[in-house]
Amino acid sequence: MNLKEIMNWRYAAKQFDTSKKVDSETLNRILEITNLSATSYGLQPYMTVVVKNQDLKDKLVAASYGQTNVSDSSHVIIFAARTDIDEKFIDNFIKLTAEARNSDVEKLKSFKEMLVKSFSSKTDDEIYNWASKQAYLALGTFLIACADEDVDSCPIGGFVPEEYDKILNLPDYNLRSVVVAAIGYRHKDDKYQYYKKVRKSSEEMIIEID
Repeated sequence: MNLKEIMNWRYAAKQFDTSKKVDSETLNRILEITNLSATSYGLQPYMTVVVKNQDLKDKLVAASYGQTNVSDSSHVIIFAARTDIDEKFIDNFIKLTAEARNSDVEKLKSFKEMLVKSFSSKTDDEIYNWASKQAYLALGTFLIACADEDVDSCPIGGFVPEEYDKILNLPDYNLRSVVVAAIGYRHKDDKYQYYKKVRKSSEEMIIEID
């Protein structure tokens, strides 16, 4: 399928076939593509938390307002914002950039100083809000990557972040949950897969300013 066909194929799966699981190789390919997602400054101020354990998935249902596709999924993926965006984090990013581009850290000094100054002037909530937007960008990439691998997904914004954080001990990793996606393979009885996708026309959605 081409990309347009892939995007028409995907939908938010409400029922997963519990007898089918996403194998590790397929999941790793999806996560590798997700890791290439666009991100402000290239900082990747979030992490992707993968939950496969059934007991944990079951516990997350109550924190997801009873959405059973969380427990029935093959994996639950949590996109979580980092809470440790400080000078050390930025310094590590600068070192990684210099290494990846076979450059000198000194040549990136002004870039580093700009980042440090920018983030030191922000509150924790401002940094979390910014990081959350980056996590949503990654979610979009993730959903497309899943569809490209014929894996079904359901993005979930209806959950209690504080409960997810507690159940998964995310503060121990300097993380706060932002958005969730359940993945697996659609159940034949999931009626939503048979519904025609409803989208406004491009003419209604696009404004061209010459």
